[in-house]
Amino acid sequence: MKRSTRIRIVVALCTWIVFGFCTKLGNEYQPFFQHYSLENVNNVNVSAAATDNEQAFIEWSSNEHNIRQMLLERSRSIIPVWMEQYVMWHQEQRRKFLTNTSLHDTKFMVVGCMENQKCGGLSDRMKPLPFYLMLANMTQRVLLFHWTKPCPLEQFLVPPDENGINWMIEGTPVTLQEIRNQTNYVNGHASSLSYEVRMLAGLVDGGDRSYLSTCKVLNVNLDGGQQIKEAVSLFNRWRKEPGQSPPSWAPDSSYLGWNPAAHIPQREMLEDVYRLLFQPSPGVERAIFDQMNYLGIQGQNFIAVQVRAKHPKFIPIGIMDSRWKLDMLENVTYDNPKFNAYLEHTFDNAIGCVQNISNEIELPIYLASDSKFGNLYYKNSSLSIRVPTYTKGDPLHIDSNRFQGRDPKDFYQVFIDNFIMQKATCLSHSGGFGVLALRLNNNLTECEVEHTSHECPINWKQREMQKDRSKI
Repeated sequence: MKRSTRIRIVVALCTWIVFGFCTKLGNEYQPFFQHYSLENVNNVNVSAAATDNEQAFIEWSSNEHNIRQMLLERSRSIIPVWMEQYVMWHQEQRRKFLTNTSLHDTKFMVVGCMENQKCGGLSDRMKPLPFYLMLANMTQRVLLFHWTKPCPLEQFLVPPDENGINWMIEGTPVTLQEIRNQTNYVNGHASSLSYEVRMLAGLVDGGDRSYLSTCKVLNVNLDGGQQIKEAVSLFNRWRKEPGQSPPSWAPDSSYLGWNPAAHIPQREMLEDVYRLLFQPSPGVERAIFDQMNYLGIQGQNFIAVQVRAKHPKFIPIGIMDSRWKLDMLENVTYDNPKFNAYLEHTFDNAIGCVQNISNEIELPIYLASDSKFGNLYYKNSSLSIRVPTYTKGDPLHIDSNRFQGRDPKDFYQVFIDNFIMQKATCLSHSGGFGVLALRLNNNLTECEVEHTSHECPINWKQREMQKDRSKI
């Protein structure tokens, strides 16, 4: 039996079991496409899409699985030698846990994000992934992840089906009490993250913090933009490439070697590490399929626009009374003329930029934003814009404490947007979250623009005005 046939049979059986269970639950179960109201603002007949076509989903899911495995195999062939060796070592430790969960000589490193901790949005949480892997390797610890903010990480992302790193706490001897131990804790507030890493790796004397190098469970959380930048910078400095001299404090034995045959730029490393660690959870994967189907972009070429409309740093002074934490609010009213005028220009410019770099005016445009303003603004536009309409207000920020305990589906849109933007042929973005999509699919770097740094011609709007004048 072929591998693809086995996958289809397994997925079909799982789908039959899950849907049978959900039918038994009755009203307690709501598919994602009922939880969200999805509409194409240009009145394309998306209702013709087969919402209950399970066979289409099974085939799509199987194809995505095969693509992920192919890309994961590619990643493992080009990552640094030390990273490949760590992956194999980590997999061996996990196999040992199957027969003996009380391995006293095993040490762990848990990357956490729990209630009331500052962790950042999805982009901030993903940027340090190569650093986390580097630190786990240097300290010979089994890398694990434990998010409970805003919901358990497993609701959104799970380890790869095979050939990657299983970072789940389940199946290890690590306890919740150990994860919440604030004594064995490292974050970016250390006087020097570089010194902290060297101490943990046993390269320097740690003094009164030396116990961290021997504790069973080391908890790590980088809780701010500056700490994340330091981690990324530290990873970069510890790379070894032809002609690059090691730092004066790092002996050759501790310096990280690169795969000389790879010729892979550093910015691509996040893509490969992400593949080693994550794939969409079953719920998110189904939600992605449903949304792309409803919006008519499944299997189609499209361009994408990402607008961080509510970020305080982008909103000019004097536009509104208070910009602070605006991006953390779910229900924002759009009745301020100055704010609306700013948003109109921001969205129009973003679309103008992607059409300018792609030289495409007919392709559908997927619009990802932290605001429902775009849905309202382009309601009657002639542009082929595909927008998911969030019925409960603006999409939620995953780092807001006020949303703790909400239904995991309320946060799906963050992960859906990230996935779909990676599928676009060109991307216009606001930086930050938009850049994450670039880093997870480096092919996009050939056709991308940060629209917040450019004023682009809004040719499509001029054409609309000309059409309106011709009707008079």
